[in-house]
Amino acid sequence: MFVRLPLLLAISLLTGTAFAADAPLLHPMFQDHGVLQRDRPIPVWGNAKPGEVVTVTLGGATMTAKAGTDGAWRADLPAQAAGGPVILTAKTATAQQVAADLLVGDVYLCSGQSNMEMQVARSLDSWTETNRAKHPNIRYLSVDRATNTSPQRDFTHPVRWRAVTPETVGDMSAVCYFFGREMRQIVDVPVGLINSSWGGSTIESWMDTADLAKTGLYAQDLAILSAYDKDRHAGIRKYFDVWEAWWKTKGQGEPWRTAPAAGDGWRAVPSLTSFVTWGVPELNPYVGIVWYRSTFTLTEAQAKQGGTLLLGSADDYDVSWINDVPAGSLYGPGDPRRYPLPARTLKPGVNQVTIAVINGYGDGGLYGSADEQAILLADGTRVPIDGGWQYKVTPGEIGTAPHAPWGTVDGLSTIRNAMVAPMGPYAVRAALWYQGESNTAKAPEYQSLLAGLMSGWRRQFGADLPFLVVQLPEYGYPQDKPIESGWVRLRESQRMAVAADPRAAMAVTNGLGDWYDVHPANKQQVAKRLTRAARHLLLGEKITASGPVPVDAQRHGDVVRIRFTDIDGQLKALNHHRPIGFELCGAGWDSCRFVDASLSGDTVTLPIGDGPAIRVRYCWAESGMCNLYDDARLPTGQFEIPVR
Repeated sequence: MFVRLPLLLAISLLTGTAFAADAPLLHPMFQDHGVLQRDRPIPVWGNAKPGEVVTVTLGGATMTAKAGTDGAWRADLPAQAAGGPVILTAKTATAQQVAADLLVGDVYLCSGQSNMEMQVARSLDSWTETNRAKHPNIRYLSVDRATNTSPQRDFTHPVRWRAVTPETVGDMSAVCYFFGREMRQIVDVPVGLINSSWGGSTIESWMDTADLAKTGLYAQDLAILSAYDKDRHAGIRKYFDVWEAWWKTKGQGEPWRTAPAAGDGWRAVPSLTSFVTWGVPELNPYVGIVWYRSTFTLTEAQAKQGGTLLLGSADDYDVSWINDVPAGSLYGPGDPRRYPLPARTLKPGVNQVTIAVINGYGDGGLYGSADEQAILLADGTRVPIDGGWQYKVTPGEIGTAPHAPWGTVDGLSTIRNAMVAPMGPYAVRAALWYQGESNTAKAPEYQSLLAGLMSGWRRQFGADLPFLVVQLPEYGYPQDKPIESGWVRLRESQRMAVAADPRAAMAVTNGLGDWYDVHPANKQQVAKRLTRAARHLLLGEKITASGPVPVDAQRHGDVVRIRFTDIDGQLKALNHHRPIGFELCGAGWDSCRFVDASLSGDTVTLPIGDGPAIRVRYCWAESGMCNLYDDARLPTGQFEIPVR
């Protein structure tokens, strides 16, 4: 609660009323029912009048801090042992704020895309899980979706800590909650869970721009983003220059400059719904660009006002013009488009709206109604886009269009700025990361991207922040021959990034996926494997982190022998008398071939035969039939290593 002294303090103590203020003393991370990290200094911060002295008290510890010229202050309280409840108080000469019923224990930050975001209500046996969720010492805070082009001190939407109950657990992240429950059973301390995740998001959207710059992959996009952050229209113009130049290489004209004409291949839009539902064979299914256009009419007085283009939503993303002038672009299925227009964009008479809608998966198109699709003039008048929508399908394969770097789920640092940066230096025990599905098109780069993400988050939360990474499980129909794919290559990038980081561990999820569903429901077992990784990495238990790991592969005459470590008990070939899923390869991926294998102790032996053998791969498939486990029933993860 936040109050002004002295009168409001007396009222709050009598009634328990919470008082709001423009600049609360305590940052929203510190509020009733929260969890603070045990056994390490506790940073506490907030806002006060510039120059004010803030006295912070937690239990028997008291520290003071002085607000800077911007009103920001920070105090680092001494470490406390697990326990509680305790009260945190921040006080100045004129105000006081109290956070009550705080627990001190272990805090975990859970992040990623839809498989981390996926709720308990959608998990396996959700009815039982929901009704048994009575854990007053497990607290949960969820960060609502938001983006920004620069790092933010405060959250866009209010956040609050909640205890886990049957009434609250259904909307919680299943992996995050099940992990917290498992850890609470192992270490009897309170658990705090922070969920900041967003379905469909790329890893780039969660990274600091400094770490993106280090990869050398995003110089042009970062320059565009910097321009956009300073001057929205200038940034849009820079992006459209890139997009239009890319499109012109396709040799299909400039639809944004083309006035409607009879017989030019444009057809009437049946309805502003997914084009998959239109009954047009070439659009069911369709991945690529569908062009839309329509018109509206303005008087001279209206055109002089300027205004905002309202478009409803587009799936997956749009690139939009008015009268040949760039209006805006956004990647964010379901997000309404509101594009403030540059001066002198509108003109008296007929104006044309042209939209390239790019679809990458499933449903796609422009959605909305007459109320949603309009020009909102500066005086508040809404002029409907009522010229009748037309569409035109882009023929042939055109490749990947350039994305605007300020997008929602695919922007550069945009989610991190609004959903991670506001957490400040809040003390956490470890970060859980479950993401990668949206980065399979950049699978080889993912190793450096994941390393960059971990580096950036450690600058914020502490240099020793441990990471527990979930490797992607099976997804896709099994194949009858060796393959190469982005899904498989991304799993390998995950493995290599974690193997190179002594403060990271991986949960291998072989056996937990679904051939037909990118969101498998068995999140309980994912959490159990994460918990085992945590026991190894965080608690120092003498157990393997994730299952058998290859040490090396050596050629001995006409065979290759692969030696394994991190074996709990013995290696086992399940459901068959020998291991399956091994390949020997030459230089190219198309040189790979399946080979028989035999198992003895910690070694798998592969006969070379007549083919090349400079690399060995195991379980190198989107949904591999792989059976090499150990006595703990932990799978050997996918790998590719050279043969020596």
